[in-house]
Amino acid sequence: MAKKKFEDLPGWVRALTVVGGAADVVLRAAALIDLAKRDDDELNGPKVVWMPALGAVNSMGLLPLAYFRWGRKDSAK
Repeated sequence: MAKKKFEDLPGWVRALTVVGGAADVVLRAAALIDLAKRDDDELNGPKVVWMPALGAVNSMGLLPLAYFRWGRKDSAK
């Protein structure tokens, strides 16, 4: 079976792929910037684990969302 090329995909699939990729880049950048500004005691887990994971793992935005939800300690406490 021949592989499909991007231009062979339906328009809605191409648009969803581009929007999803852009959302992943924005979320990843925001998470990395937030992580760089925080001290180690403000994080759940070591910064040396979060940083490469956020930088290298392709997660379609799920890993940055996990960082924002569970990776940071609640500052209101």
